[in-house]
Amino acid sequence: MQASTTRNAAIAGSVASVALVAIVASVPRSPFQPVLPGSAGPSGPFRWLAGLTGLDAVHGSALVVVSVLTVALAAAAFLAVLREAWRGTISAGTVIGLTVAYHVVVLFLPLLFSRDVYSYAYYGKIAGVYHANPYVVTPSDFPSDPLALYVGPRWVGTPAVYGPLFTLLSSGVARMFGSVTALIAAFRVIAIVASLATIAIVARLVRRVRPEREAFAVAMIGLNPVVLFQSVASGHNDLLVALSIAGALALVIAGKELPAIAVLSLGALVKATAAVPLLLLVVVVVARTEPGRRARALAAHLAVAAAIALLFALPFLQTSDPSLGMTELAKHQGWLAPSRFFGRVLDAMTGEALGIVSRVTFAAAFVLALFLIARALVRRAPSIPAEAEGAAWGWSLLFLMLLGPVLLPWYLAWTLPLAWLLPKVPRLTAVWIGTLLTVSQWATEPTRYPRAYDANVLFGHYVLTPVVVVVLAWLAVDFVRRLRAGTPFEEEPDEVAASARRR
Repeated sequence: MQASTTRNAAIAGSVASVALVAIVASVPRSPFQPVLPGSAGPSGPFRWLAGLTGLDAVHGSALVVVSVLTVALAAAAFLAVLREAWRGTISAGTVIGLTVAYHVVVLFLPLLFSRDVYSYAYYGKIAGVYHANPYVVTPSDFPSDPLALYVGPRWVGTPAVYGPLFTLLSSGVARMFGSVTALIAAFRVIAIVASLATIAIVARLVRRVRPEREAFAVAMIGLNPVVLFQSVASGHNDLLVALSIAGALALVIAGKELPAIAVLSLGALVKATAAVPLLLLVVVVVARTEPGRRARALAAHLAVAAAIALLFALPFLQTSDPSLGMTELAKHQGWLAPSRFFGRVLDAMTGEALGIVSRVTFAAAFVLALFLIARALVRRAPSIPAEAEGAAWGWSLLFLMLLGPVLLPWYLAWTLPLAWLLPKVPRLTAVWIGTLLTVSQWATEPTRYPRAYDANVLFGHYVLTPVVVVVLAWLAVDFVRRLRAGTPFEEEPDEVAASARRR
């Protein structure tokens, strides 16, 4: 009886929290909305509910308070339903049903939390409509375009930083849809399809490999407010990266490593993130090959990745930026990234002299972690199970997210298709970071709510980021402990302790 009551309460809380976020998001001039064209404003059933509940009569600071409480309740409700999914009191079918329903809800919401889709569309128009190279010219070179009113200020003079495959996709979208509102809808539909496809792959995979974790695996993605509202509702391309990672894992488990390399190569051509699991997969494939044939195996698999990369990069290759945005991307830093936090502290202590040390140190720490993960995979290569490879990808992507120069909510999508493979500490790291990211945004536009926006930024930088640092330290300690014990990255804590005692 108690378990049934707790389960029902968790489900009800999840449904109520999603409905509340949707209603608050549909209030005119909601703090959750970025700058929108008039035709892309809130409408439909949740706009009607906002009027019915009287929320559309709430304005200013009172509406900001409502938005803060809403994201806090969403985070708490997600933790409750995720706990029940892990315990097995909620069936996978129920979680899948809620997942589909929540994605339908997103269809009725306006664009939320981010202006990035305007940049996607602008770069697409530069390539597909203006027939210029978005890795060389910037939106500021086309100031009369309707998107100029909406693109984020820091991106107006920035060339494209996304992979050439995504730029080609954006180019196609820009040619097909003329209005800003239609462009928003197109990128959001792409995000919804990518999210649901990722969930479908993960659900089928977990059902075969670890059926007791299916409900949890689906809930981590499909019921997660970071995915629903800060990734899907904002139309982010990180969901395409997540799809490539989920698809590649399914292929590796099926013993089809060459197609998996092709899929991860495509993902890396959307965003460079997917290059991390791609590198680890190539390492395992080569290490598993007989010594005399390793050079040939390396060349063959790299040739596949290189051919795919060249195919999509060819239209944009030039000498001004042969890295296709990677050089520009390396300059960026911000939001909840621990490296930014320590950089600011060092700059404050040294008169802007040593902040760069933090960035270099964190980058070196990631390279070291990736090397240690790769070395562990090499040592196990002859007999390593595919699930262990997936867990190693999850560890590496967590370190990339937490040690990188920028930490934004939609980055969590990279790791979520692998969360079910991870042991307790990295699994809970993904959960807690997701919780922090859920409450990290509640005032999107500085021009609309300047004081609330400033408070949101200060809260993120100086309250949430220190908590992220603590979680990162917890993850790093467990990582080092596993290395010292010689324990595989997929084993649970009791297995780590047993390995240490055996040594």
